[in-house]
Amino acid sequence: MVSPNQPPPRRTQGTPQPLPGRRMNPILCIIVALILLGLLVGLAILITYLTLRPKRLIYTVEAASVQDFAIGNDDHINAKFNYVIKSYNPEKHVSVRYHSMRISTAHHNQSVAHEEISAFKQRPKNETRIETQQLVSHNRALSKFNAKDLRAEKSKGTIEMKVYITARVSYKTWIFRSRRRTLKAVCTPVMINVTASSLNGFQRVLCKTRL
Repeated sequence: MVSPNQPPPRRTQGTPQPLPGRRMNPILCIIVALILLGLLVGLAILITYLTLRPKRLIYTVEAASVQDFAIGNDDHINAKFNYVIKSYNPEKHVSVRYHSMRISTAHHNQSVAHEEISAFKQRPKNETRIETQQLVSHNRALSKFNAKDLRAEKSKGTIEMKVYITARVSYKTWIFRSRRRTLKAVCTPVMINVTASSLNGFQRVLCKTRL
């Protein structure tokens, strides 16, 4: 029994011991790091493949006409060619940057007019319509064979032309951009009615492309 004059017993509190912290298993850390590294390498390979081996761009001539078509006795041609060209990018994740583009038209591989197109960007799954404005032959000399053949075709009401497309392009997906490459397309035969300047009634021509 405790005496009333005796001081109460002192209660002591021990200092709480900190709980041991959790340490990552080094083997688990290595596994996670390898998985992340594999994902990054796989993503880099995918991006490189998409930009270096993209799907082939699709070009078609949607309409064609000619105005002021004439061949002089000196075998020189005067004409203004009008083409409506459609470019389609079939890629889902890759955009195309056209740094320059040149469109020319020829008869039997002899170029008679050309035009430079301003730079533009084509997004994934995008169709871009290109209309020539300055594709003009002004007193352009023809070979004897071409002049004779074009006169014969004109007398029948339809001339057969070719359209050439040459462009410097680069591909971009996410933050990765490929180096600039040369794209070429040939569209033939482009049959143009010389008796009418309308673009209607034209049969679409699919172009062959090479990158």
